[in-house]
Amino acid sequence: MNWKKVSIIGVIFLVAMVRVYNGYQRHQSDAVPAVKTVRKKSTTKQSSATSSKKTNPIKSKSTQTAGNHRAQAVQSVLNQYRNQKNVGVVYTDLKTGKTATINGDRMFYAASVAKLPVVAYVQHAIVTGKISWTTKFTYADAANALPNAMISGGTGTLQNENHQGKSYTVMDLTQRAIEQSDNQASNQLLYHVAHANEQDFKQYLQSTIGSKTYSKTMNAMQVNRVIIAVWQQKQKASTWLEQTNWKHDKIGTLPVTVAHKIGINGAANNDTAIVVSRHQFALTIMTDGWSDAQIAKLAQQIYAVAK
Repeated sequence: MNWKKVSIIGVIFLVAMVRVYNGYQRHQSDAVPAVKTVRKKSTTKQSSATSSKKTNPIKSKSTQTAGNHRAQAVQSVLNQYRNQKNVGVVYTDLKTGKTATINGDRMFYAASVAKLPVVAYVQHAIVTGKISWTTKFTYADAANALPNAMISGGTGTLQNENHQGKSYTVMDLTQRAIEQSDNQASNQLLYHVAHANEQDFKQYLQSTIGSKTYSKTMNAMQVNRVIIAVWQQKQKASTWLEQTNWKHDKIGTLPVTVAHKIGINGAANNDTAIVVSRHQFALTIMTDGWSDAQIAKLAQQIYAVAK
């Protein structure tokens, strides 16, 4: 064996291996910074995306401040009536929840305004799957004898129909109860839906107006809460409240869309509304002895500073 040749070949092989190893090291050295750069960019991008989802605290604070100013302006208007005991008023800014009130907890005879807790519960029963708009109920004379039922006469067309064996849909009854302020339609809903689910109805009232008892005597705070509840359910009643037979009366004299329910009986003269202005608000005016013109005037004074 030629040992000289073997030695030369060995040297050449070692030199080649050294070059390969050095090349590999340079490759690794060049690759590491590239990986680090990519990770850094990825982190920066994620942080930017996260920050874009956060609520702008400046804008939120500005909204609350503006809401405070509107509520304070409304309170200044209401303070002009602070010595009058025969009126209860509650204003609520629907964007911020800020309120203004006088005699908000004073009890008044609500008259047909008291149909709203029934309507609110009917829509709650629809949303929760207990009934549907197409559910039918057979007319029940017993409905007109329930405690706190509306008088069987008064407003509405249902009283003029032959009810013997006749069934009505929930939609028909609710629309009549709102648009016509139909007393008998409201009584049928009270009987077939609210009274039939009495415990659930009581719990709903407690969570909505702060009382388990259904009554035609209510305060402005309770009424304001219930019309807000009806509006926020985003069901059919919201539209019907915009097109009642009294849509241009009382609060309805305002120059914007008003979804409202009035109640009149003797000296009791009430209105509760969602005013669909630039800054939407709920407004309830409960009175004993006020005229429509007086309610309209106060509503216009409030609208002027709250719109």
